[in-house]
Amino acid sequence: MPRRTRYKDLQLGQLRSFLVAATEGNFTTAAKALGASVPTVWQQVRSLERRLNTSLLWRRGRELQLTQEGKLLLELIQPHVSGLDSLERMFETRRSDLPQQLTVAATYYLLSQHLPGPAQQFTHEHPKVRLILRGSLWPDVVRLVERGEADLGVVSYAPEEPRSPYLTYDHLFDLQFMLLTAAQHPLARKKQVTPQELVKYPIILSGKETFSYKTLERILNRHDLSGQLQVVMESPNTDILRKYVARGLGIALTYLGGEDDAPTPGLSLRTFDPNVEPLPVFIVVRKDAYLPDAVTQFRGMLRRLLGVKEK
Repeated sequence: MPRRTRYKDLQLGQLRSFLVAATEGNFTTAAKALGASVPTVWQQVRSLERRLNTSLLWRRGRELQLTQEGKLLLELIQPHVSGLDSLERMFETRRSDLPQQLTVAATYYLLSQHLPGPAQQFTHEHPKVRLILRGSLWPDVVRLVERGEADLGVVSYAPEEPRSPYLTYDHLFDLQFMLLTAAQHPLARKKQVTPQELVKYPIILSGKETFSYKTLERILNRHDLSGQLQVVMESPNTDILRKYVARGLGIALTYLGGEDDAPTPGLSLRTFDPNVEPLPVFIVVRKDAYLPDAVTQFRGMLRRLLGVKEK
């Protein structure tokens, strides 16, 4: 025996139109209550009747009367449709009781020197939100945000580097290319330091994957000094560079600026060359993604506390 062809699956819109029409007793009043046209409500009810192979409402003049099947269906669906209509409100109410979590990824330097203040203020103002901070190198920060493993990233990004098509970049502030020496080092007392003078002293390099290393490499190549550095140590961690330079193990060049912490004792900092292009720092989030309130609030806090102030 061939299967009977179903007209369509039951739709919530059909059930809601029937429920409102049955309780209001009039298609015009039901249409106003639903914010729909009278023909739309009528078609929804008729589609439901075809789906159930029965008549649900009789029309007597301008009034509607329930059939026996209509009364039965109304009794069955009323609590369910009403419950679904209140679902969004209940969801929002209950969601506020759930534990909230915000994961922020940043490069080690930014995490150590720029984010402690905003993190402290955020946790004070939003004690119910669990803040998770993840430090990494800049390519990993980008990947964490792209994959949704971090809600927001704070990362330095050189202008010549291609940006991820999956992220939105919000400029926060700039870092300057700085020369780090011990306070008593000969270069600390010079008004201007040339690239030729850098190769005369032991140097501690940033990691080869950092923008600081790439900038130094370009400067040396431009002055035919490539391969002449006296490298005594290499580390991508700016805190380590500071401590070892302050102890006189070598000089260093890296991008810095606007740190929270007090200067390291025994350390001298100066801009190496004002003509070296600054390194911009960005807030990154997934493009076109829904941003929970915690993400929006933390991003706004970063802009207020760290963002470049307009003159």
